[in-house]
Amino acid sequence: MVAVGQALGLNLLMNRTDAWLVRSRDSRVNFETWSRNLEYGWQWDETQFTVNMFTHPYQGSLYVEAARANCLNYWESIPIAFLGAWTWEFFGEIWLPSLNDFWMSGLGGVAIGEILHRVSTVILDEESDGSERIWREIGALLVNPVGGLNRLVRGQWTRQGVNPADRLPESYLFRAKVGGRRVREYGSPAGPTSSPTLLLDIAYGDLFETEPRAPFDVISLLAQVSPDGGGINILRAVGRLYGKELTDRNNWQQHQLVVSQRFDYVSNPVYHFGEQTLEIGLQSRWRTGPGGLHLRTHLAGDVVMLGAIDALDAGLGQRTIDFGPGVGVIFEVALERAGTTYVSLYNRARYLRSVSGAPANHNIFFSGLDLTIPITSQLGIGAYVSGDRRRSYYEDLPKDHRSYLETRVYATWTFARGRPGSSR
Repeated sequence: MVAVGQALGLNLLMNRTDAWLVRSRDSRVNFETWSRNLEYGWQWDETQFTVNMFTHPYQGSLYVEAARANCLNYWESIPIAFLGAWTWEFFGEIWLPSLNDFWMSGLGGVAIGEILHRVSTVILDEESDGSERIWREIGALLVNPVGGLNRLVRGQWTRQGVNPADRLPESYLFRAKVGGRRVREYGSPAGPTSSPTLLLDIAYGDLFETEPRAPFDVISLLAQVSPDGGGINILRAVGRLYGKELTDRNNWQQHQLVVSQRFDYVSNPVYHFGEQTLEIGLQSRWRTGPGGLHLRTHLAGDVVMLGAIDALDAGLGQRTIDFGPGVGVIFEVALERAGTTYVSLYNRARYLRSVSGAPANHNIFFSGLDLTIPITSQLGIGAYVSGDRRRSYYEDLPKDHRSYLETRVYATWTFARGRPGSSR
């Protein structure tokens, strides 16, 4: 019940902050707006892509953080996320409740919230004290604000104790990439855009080293920040929900059946795409040479619970985004050693059927090549190139074919423990 109360309290806090400090008209709710929302029910809203596909999932993550801070597990946190999302849509704003925001807050909130909870657990150290302890608590608060505030109120910021048994995974990796990128749409009169870029790559656990124990015991998170993308313009999160070893761990080849939850958000100057998916596939690793060199492959199918793509020439109202479910496939191959991926190649295909926006079928193809050259155990240089395509077929409008190219060059800094490996 404490988690439920905190989720509802978060909605009250956000609503009153918007109404009293921001003075937003959207938050001037009353019994009349509540009654109308309950009477008329769901709609598909027309807000901006970033609000739909990033802000609402982050808002949903706060509900999950409240649940996890009150000793609920992953599965028990899911109803809390959807309860927070439902009550916000009906009672937090004057507008009719948005079905797409509800699903994005719930589904995306579960994925992002669970990852932030686990990352903050790694930062914390219940056995530390003094200034180190305070800095750890502040760091965890920035990652997991609801969990950090719970700890502060309960006096846990200074109280020493025993760390959770699963605080540190068998392996983890944090990699920062700093450099520049260039994005262009073929055939567009606007021409390419260039900007500095920062990428953060986090791997928590390893599919072949971490025994399946609980959802999200293996995680990968990729975030990119670039000025020409409006801040955070890529956020990709993948967490293992279920894994079954198909071979012996000591074999030169290993195979695992994996079910994962995936969150994708891409917002750049030439196109926008986002999705919430469940993925089932085969992850494999082959020992290919001396010194711990491995080849990894990933073949999977996806059910897109809700996806979104821009429809610049066919948007309705204020929104130029089509929403809908779909399916997809993924094939990836990578060469790695001791947690460092030297080269990786990925191919992803998605089919989305628009159920909100212009009636259409969207076929999207993502391909990319990533190369990293280590200089020392922590420093390196790298390059990346991707070619993305979309084919949109509208019922009442001309078909829309577009192609995009993105290139990056960067320096890398890596901090790793054990032998982490990506789950994406």
